[in-house]
Amino acid sequence: MATLDTPQLPEKSGRLIFVQYLRGCAAMMVVFHHALHHRPGIYNPLQRDIDLGRPGVLIFFVISGFIMMHACRNEPPLTFIQRRIIRVVPLYWLMTFAFFAIIFPNDFAAGNPTRRLDELIQSLFFIPHWHSGKPTEIWPILVPGWTLSYEMFFFGIFAIAITSGRPAHSAIFLLSMLLIAGWIFDYENPIWLTWTNNFLMLFIAGITLALVWKKTDFSAIAWILPAGALLILAAGIKLPPEEWIVPLYFVSAVMIVAGVLACQDRFPAFNAPILAIIGNASYSIYLSHTITMVPLYKVLRALPLHGWLQFIVVFVLSVTISTLIGIAIYKLIERPMIQGLGRVFDKSSSPKQGA
Repeated sequence: MATLDTPQLPEKSGRLIFVQYLRGCAAMMVVFHHALHHRPGIYNPLQRDIDLGRPGVLIFFVISGFIMMHACRNEPPLTFIQRRIIRVVPLYWLMTFAFFAIIFPNDFAAGNPTRRLDELIQSLFFIPHWHSGKPTEIWPILVPGWTLSYEMFFFGIFAIAITSGRPAHSAIFLLSMLLIAGWIFDYENPIWLTWTNNFLMLFIAGITLALVWKKTDFSAIAWILPAGALLILAAGIKLPPEEWIVPLYFVSAVMIVAGVLACQDRFPAFNAPILAIIGNASYSIYLSHTITMVPLYKVLRALPLHGWLQFIVVFVLSVTISTLIGIAIYKLIERPMIQGLGRVFDKSSSPKQGA
């Protein structure tokens, strides 16, 4: 209840354009990360790996927790599940099959065409498993899809939380219990290693940000955005001691999302069309860019360039082309597919006339 000396904040609803901008920036961080990888035949002057990919996906996890609590907490559980499936699964399956089509000829030529069939099925159904090409990593066939194993698991937890009538409390409780189990028990199974991973803290952080932001004016803390960005950059180029890097990634991811919410409060009329386009296409960019880079680097490696010029040209072209192809996939495939499936499901779930 508002008191005389506590002004009532306006209802915070509508499209969160700054969060959409951040989705795009997080996707581009992952693209930059892969574009800066050391590759045979391409000059790379970087003496150390620059890890912008991990903090990019950590930002995605915080955003997911925030959006689920802010926009989806009142959806009926079945509607919530249906919408998440429509949003995530079709494009992921399409991109997974596209990448499988690229690697399948190698297995066929080696006389073992069914070698990855089990891995393909587990990948399609978001079952965490050890990657055939790198057995120490819990990755699906399409490597960027590893984050979706966490996202889909979180969506399942949140659907259960919705049924309780208190989604925030229930989701935080369930996620916390899983985290504690991960701290207590030494799991070796990839499923339990995923479902009890510290990444779950980021979903809790996102939910908490949604609860606080709804009741608080964040505009005075817009400074936290550049501060978080500087922390991510410092950790990404490995300036701090090794044991600090992962905690800094986690803290800076939460800072950046909080800073973006502050900008939403402070500059509600701000408009950045290019960021909006990239934000809308962020999922397509994220899933498709590693597929795009497979044939692209074969072409770029053949360019008559050397040294720094080769490095700069290859980096700019790989980022630009991967982004443009991702935007094209969004406009030509992802958006029409989501809209079409949405209409089909809405029609099938609506009451029959005369019923």
